[in-house]
Amino acid sequence: MRRASRDYTKYLRGSEEMGSGGPGAPHEGPLHAPPAAPHAPPAASRSMFVALLGLGLGQVVCSVALFLYFRAQMDPNRISEDDTDCFKRLFKLHENADLQDTALESEDTKLISESCRRIKQAFQGAVQKELQHIVGSQHIKAEKAMVESSWLDLAKRGKPDMPPFAHLTINATDIPSGSHRASLSSWYHDRGWAKISNMTFRNGKLIVNQDGFYYLYANICFRHHETSGDIAGEYLQLMVYVTKTSMKISSSHTLMKGGSTKYWSGKSEFHFYSINIGGFFRLRSGEEISIQVSNPSLLDPDQDSTYFGAFKVLDID
Repeated sequence: MRRASRDYTKYLRGSEEMGSGGPGAPHEGPLHAPPAAPHAPPAASRSMFVALLGLGLGQVVCSVALFLYFRAQMDPNRISEDDTDCFKRLFKLHENADLQDTALESEDTKLISESCRRIKQAFQGAVQKELQHIVGSQHIKAEKAMVESSWLDLAKRGKPDMPPFAHLTINATDIPSGSHRASLSSWYHDRGWAKISNMTFRNGKLIVNQDGFYYLYANICFRHHETSGDIAGEYLQLMVYVTKTSMKISSSHTLMKGGSTKYWSGKSEFHFYSINIGGFFRLRSGEEISIQVSNPSLLDPDQDSTYFGAFKVLDID
């Protein structure tokens, strides 16, 4: 232990003392380490404190100044004396930040908080009102987006919430010929004005998928031009029939019919006749609606001339 202590004493000696004698030089007395000088507080801590205090005060001054600027633009009297006094105290506190006078800083801070409480509350109120306005606008936009999304969902074909409807237009490439009564089995359901939702079109018939009261309609146009052949002197029975067929009980009923007997003489170059019928009917799921006409070769094939359809009006209680 004594030898270790001596080695430690040699470690604490200065370079000049170590160089005054060799290893065998006699010692005048016990060697002691020079007392350590007291540590002074680092200047970095004080600078950091002053910088942070300056940044905080700067943010407060900027916020209050921004509020007072907008308030002054709307107020005819501009900035009041209380507002000016608040600015003076804030600047005074900022100037005294380098003085390390804690009592002075505490007193000024208290005065500022009392003098500027009204400005602070007004500023917070303005910010809160603006935030509420922004949040309200976003809420309105969100509700509008939800409504638009709901309408888009309803517009999708086959959506369960969409009421059943169908509008079918004649297929001009597959119209029966002749003058006798014939079924029209070729219709468009997804082209041009033709649309269908929650109903089915199969084998030339419109099939009901939901029970309910439906409005059925049909518009059939007949026309003839002298270049298409001579029909002068003939009486034409131009008719349309809307028929319901039930596959469950193997029955068929004519729901509507309309038409007239026409005499198209050779004195006219062009002949035209239109039949429009419609009515409300109670239909069950699985029942089928079809169209029959007389003289199908005289049909007008345009989509705005020959068509039929249905749409649900009420549920069956």
